[in-house]
Amino acid sequence: MKPGKIDTTKALLALTLALLFLSSLAQQYLGHTKSPPNVDFYVYFMTGEILHQDRHANIYEGATGENPQMRSAPATSALFDHARSAGLDDIDLYLYPPLLADLFAPLPKVPAHLAADLWRAFNIGLVLISVLLLARMLSIPVLTFEFAVLAVAAFSFFPIHESIFLGQITICLLALWTVGIVAYFDDLIVLSAAAFAVATVFKVTPVLVVPLFLIWKDRRWLVSYLGILLGLVAAMAAINGFQVLSIYPSVMSSMGGGIPAMANKSLSSLVAWMFYGKVFTMDSVLDVTANPLRSISVVSKILSGLFYSTCLFFVWRSRHVNRESKTSIIAVFAIVATCVSPVAWRHGYSVAFIALAVFWVKAMRLPTRKYRLVLLSLTASVVGCFFFDLAPLAPLPQPLRIIMASLWVVLCILFCLDTLYNVNRDHPESARAPEFPQSGTDASSSAAGVAHAHS
Repeated sequence: MKPGKIDTTKALLALTLALLFLSSLAQQYLGHTKSPPNVDFYVYFMTGEILHQDRHANIYEGATGENPQMRSAPATSALFDHARSAGLDDIDLYLYPPLLADLFAPLPKVPAHLAADLWRAFNIGLVLISVLLLARMLSIPVLTFEFAVLAVAAFSFFPIHESIFLGQITICLLALWTVGIVAYFDDLIVLSAAAFAVATVFKVTPVLVVPLFLIWKDRRWLVSYLGILLGLVAAMAAINGFQVLSIYPSVMSSMGGGIPAMANKSLSSLVAWMFYGKVFTMDSVLDVTANPLRSISVVSKILSGLFYSTCLFFVWRSRHVNRESKTSIIAVFAIVATCVSPVAWRHGYSVAFIALAVFWVKAMRLPTRKYRLVLLSLTASVVGCFFFDLAPLAPLPQPLRIIMASLWVVLCILFCLDTLYNVNRDHPESARAPEFPQSGTDASSSAAGVAHAHS
């Protein structure tokens, strides 16, 4: 590099990291949400208490029929009674498969607030484990500046930060996605399939990676995934009873219409904002969800299907790639699956950190077109910082508010389409050679590019 010439990649990376860190500080000291801490954890914990007393209890009371999102448990429900006993005035409905609550059932004697602190510590540990696994896959030594940057970026990433604050299960999903991706990179096929099967019974969207393995004709992964998933479903039926398990599909279908609150970052929300000509806050959205329009749901599903199908087509077109490229594709599909989900709250994008980290490391090691660097930086900044999500709350014209609120989803879609379209396009040799250095010497020299100028 010539003296005095600015390295665009490093400049954009430094700017992105600075925004992530400043956003994290502002979020910590200025606040960003009306929700109390651990609000989601208490739902899991109290439901676990119910199942501890009666494994076949109906944990979905009040969650069927109309959209159960953003609704409190009815005062007549066992969930509400347990919440009141723990000193909580209100608690949301339980909207997950029984397995999640089953995992909390052995902890009824632990006080709720102590359990929340333990859960937060556990989540922080899972984030660190995810970072360690990613660093290993990307050949970044632990005792280096590059690893420190990766760790700070992870804990500063807004969806991860918000997930820990709310006590969300999303951090477990982040860890499972990471294990599934890294295990596949290491050719540990059964472990990879197991991680995605467990993630699927926590939240259904990971099932959207299955077509990738159909395209790649990876029969061992598919058989392992299907077998483990069926085993988990059978275990839930045996533990909780088929009657309780059979209620969950109706709960899931009730959420299929989405909810156009600003914090729900999905294609369905974007369609609703454009149709109504306004962005909805958590309070104002209640009137809309009470009388949802079927036409908006239909258009949202069509657009989501087109986006997902296009991504699959790009994967099929470049299906003859090596294991490293497939690993990157799976990471991108964590974002794809989140965008097309009718309900994709901001914290759900914690899994986006995997793909963003992978492609930032690639950008530091391989020549990358400037427009792709800019897109990568914009996507990481908008998703990773809550500054851009505060703009729609400002006294601005509604069209501008819609644009600002939509940036999150639009940039994620553009990032996914661009990366999948360009698999092996810019670097066709990647179909033959590993993308990530494997030897210790190469790993150290490549990782050093994050902190030092290219020679």
